Amino acid sequence: MAEHVSLHEYLRTDPACRQLALGAVLAVAPMLQDPDPEPVLGMLDQWAFELAGRMPLPWSIHGAIDALNHYLFEELGFHGDRLDYDNPDNAVLPKVIQRKKGLPIALSILWIDVAKRLGLDAVGIALPGHFVTALKLDVGILFFDPFNRGRALGEEEAARIVRKATGGRASFDPRMLEPASHRAILLRLLRNIHARFVKSEDWDEALWSATHMTLMAPEDTGPFRDRAFVHLKRGEIMPAVQDLQEAIRLSQEDDPQLREWIAKLQKG
Repeated sequence: MAEHVSLHEYLRTDPACRQLALGAVLAVAPMLQDPDPEPVLGMLDQWAFELAGRMPLPWSIHGAIDALNHYLFEELGFHGDRLDYDNPDNAVLPKVIQRKKGLPIALSILWIDVAKRLGLDAVGIALPGHFVTALKLDVGILFFDPFNRGRALGEEEAARIVRKATGGRASFDPRMLEPASHRAILLRLLRNIHARFVKSEDWDEALWSATHMTLMAPEDTGPFRDRAFVHLKRGEIMPAVQDLQEAIRLSQEDDPQLREWIAKLQKG
């Protein structure tokens, strides 16, 4: 992969985002002085190489999981950032690696990528309000919470997490435990960052994050609506109208309110 490949090029050549950590770096490249993903990928390779020599013999999946979690969360010291949770750096993989702390989704991406390098079938689970991971096995699926040092989860604990993370607004459904695609994981990572920029009214940063969301989900109306809102906050009427028109084009249903909004903007 070229040193300075763009997110657009990455998505064109790997639309399924098989290289998850690579996509996670490219997704937030505007936040990095050096957007070269190779140092991160090399670090993950190094961790996996170190861990490979510690895998239990005879083979034990639980022993392998224990070794993975001990290495990441005890030896390397990764942990969830509870004190400064809304810091955008918590979603930026190179900074998460440097600071040893991050959001659930960022720590989950690290966990998934290292586990995959060890030959484990690791996936992401996009619970409402809290991202976790899982390993797919012949006998079923095991769930883990990298934000809490890789703690094992059962369905009851997952339901409790959903209730707590959403303040009881979301009712747990077992289908919430179905694995998310890598592309969906990266879109959620971007949504996390974008929400923080909007909250802090940093419209310059919010513009690129919204644009990256449109690249990640070009058939979804949401990112275009999000970017239109940012354009309006920046006083950019015509780009906002264009994004709203694209949202209408993509929508399965006509939205009279959206059309009325566009008409008002065009009239000035």
